[in-house]
Amino acid sequence: MAALVATAHPTASRADEVPVPRSYGDAMRWYRDASRAGDPKAMFYLGLTLEQGLQDRPRPHEALDWYRRSAEAGFALAQFKLGVLHQTGTIVGRDLARAREWYEKAAAQGMAAAQYNLAVLLDTGGGGPVDQGRAAEWYLKAASSGVAEAYLNLGNLYARGAGVPADAVESLKWLILADDAGIEAAAGLRESVAGVLNEDERARAAAAAEAWKTAHPR
Repeated sequence: MAALVATAHPTASRADEVPVPRSYGDAMRWYRDASRAGDPKAMFYLGLTLEQGLQDRPRPHEALDWYRRSAEAGFALAQFKLGVLHQTGTIVGRDLARAREWYEKAAAQGMAAAQYNLAVLLDTGGGGPVDQGRAAEWYLKAASSGVAEAYLNLGNLYARGAGVPADAVESLKWLILADDAGIEAAAGLRESVAGVLNEDERARAAAAAEAWKTAHPR
């Protein structure tokens, strides 16, 4: 099982949306004022600033409060962050069921890392029942957004016929993509699956992988 995408890298705000602070103090004042006015993005970044202790000392529990407010207001990055915190047991107690809930909210908004993490929990039964059919759907969404770890897990599912029809050619396609992306463990599994296919089937898998790359440039 490929490693989880554990963190997100927030996109920078546009210059016309957020004033450029001259100091951490200016930044904190702006984040606090905007957060108190109900801006969910500001709430998230205030939480991030507090968790990391960029102004003085880390304040993780105060950060958690702002993450929750931001997530409840629908900000996908905050929802993902809460999923990670509950999955890893950071600041809060480890709770995979809550992690699933928050990942699903962020995944529904199109956040690729949340889609992948949700798929892993569904695939492995973390925080609830195993549902490899839904896992495959979320892996595919994540793969479509460039999460290369999803290629390996799709290859595994198709090789085993878990949640999807068993299809060695389709499996090899995903494993080629994973191997080409440098995903650890893909090369060995790629070789194993290729070994049960004939030359024509291997060629079809390779062509399908190339077609995927063309349709989904990274």
